[in-house]
Amino acid sequence: MRTVSLFICLCIIAFFAGCNHQKFDVVNPISGNISFVEKFGFEPDEDTDNELRIKTHLLYVERLLRQADVSHLTSEFKSSRTHLLNLLRSYAQAGKYPKNYDYEGQRKPCFIDKDQNICAVGYLVEQTAGRRTAELINANYQYADILDMNSESVDNWIASSGLTKEECAMIQPAYGSYPYPDQPSNRIKPMYAISSAVVMGANATFNVINIADITRGADSKTAPVLGFLAGTSQVAMGAFGFARERRLTKGDNSPQFTSQGRLSLFNIGIGTSTILLSSWNLLRQKKMEQKRTSWNIYSFPDGNNQAGVGLSFSRKL
Repeated sequence: MRTVSLFICLCIIAFFAGCNHQKFDVVNPISGNISFVEKFGFEPDEDTDNELRIKTHLLYVERLLRQADVSHLTSEFKSSRTHLLNLLRSYAQAGKYPKNYDYEGQRKPCFIDKDQNICAVGYLVEQTAGRRTAELINANYQYADILDMNSESVDNWIASSGLTKEECAMIQPAYGSYPYPDQPSNRIKPMYAISSAVVMGANATFNVINIADITRGADSKTAPVLGFLAGTSQVAMGAFGFARERRLTKGDNSPQFTSQGRLSLFNIGIGTSTILLSSWNLLRQKKMEQKRTSWNIYSFPDGNNQAGVGLSFSRKL
């Protein structure tokens, strides 16, 4: 019993270790990655094209803000708000976004980068209040979140924009560090590789034992039960990894699968084979038990010339 409990614990540990993908920073601290998930159906990660993430986020927020209730605003503020959202859409479609040159391995906002590319909120400021105002904000808050900008210039601009500060913060994207990593089509995360190897080795062992048991007619349930658990763990690990290892590249919105995605498919295949062999072994043993066990109801005469009923039960050892 201790052996079974220990193995179950190891399977659980290996499964969650294999599924423990590093949590990468979101494109926006308020909306997270919901824009990308809504459009493509899965979470982006550090390998997803950065410009695609930014564009998807900006168009999502633009649509969301157009749907907001603005009945409390004056006609002047409504007009200003509509103008800014039109500018935001044009900016998003143009695709000239700043780059995060200074924070390696982090996603950070960037008001204006060293190439003079300006962020979405900065562009709205530039188009309505002038480039100088945008540059003054950048001088003090280049990599700051809008909500952390304690600036009279920022507050005054927001007050006349028809947008709230929270809505501006929703617009503001965070940019991955530049240069962006190449699409690692041949890279497998170390923890996933180790977990896959451990569970794969266990499943291969149980497959060999199950085949030997079936061939010899053995009746031990230890191997098929543990094999069933190990196989289920590997299938679950593979299914999770397969769902997470889709990539989108610039100009191509169809999912691509990396080497880790292909390893996930292999995990599903090996795990399934172990489940089937273990189930076959257990079913065979159940049939063997039924053949060894027999029972019968019979009648017999008693001493008073009457019939009696008897039950016989036998089990071959």
